[in-house]
Amino acid sequence: MKDSEFIRGSVPMTKGEIRTIVLSKLELNSTDSFMDIGAGTGSVSIEAAKLVTSGIVIAIEHNSDAIELINKNIEKHSVSNINVIQATAPNGMESVSSVNKFFIGGSGGNINDILKLIDTKAPNNAIVVVTAIVIDTMYQTYRFMKEHNYNFELIQVAVSSVNTQTEVPMLTARNPIFIITGKKQ
Repeated sequence: MKDSEFIRGSVPMTKGEIRTIVLSKLELNSTDSFMDIGAGTGSVSIEAAKLVTSGIVIAIEHNSDAIELINKNIEKHSVSNINVIQATAPNGMESVSSVNKFFIGGSGGNINDILKLIDTKAPNNAIVVVTAIVIDTMYQTYRFMKEHNYNFELIQVAVSSVNTQTEVPMLTARNPIFIITGKKQ
């Protein structure tokens, strides 16, 4: 889906190119249970809901403005299998034991606590994808997955775009993003 299809406001959103990679890494199928932690505008949740047609999507977000945007985007895209929870993770993650796919797009500085809860409660072979623009978040996730024997990979993605509507088109860089994908053994 195009970024322009989402109602944004000033809430951070996982951009389309990164969403595409994240959704690919999650290997979602129609019966999965998916949790989006730090859901922002709900862009990942909404695209996931369109793939998880017989499953459930849980969007956890602490910011009340973002919760409002998630609900507006749910209505705009006519998806009905998303449960929105306003909480600061790991709070709000009570159903973690019934979830097999996780995306952490925002941790509020609680990445270790979130990963620990997933590690102790989620089923084996659960897939966890974390995006990080903060090096500490990337490093903490890397260290956690290594110490807990996850089968994981770490990539860094940099995207630049050209605004073809300007008189002099030039590349505009977006923040580079670390994407860590791990499978619980």
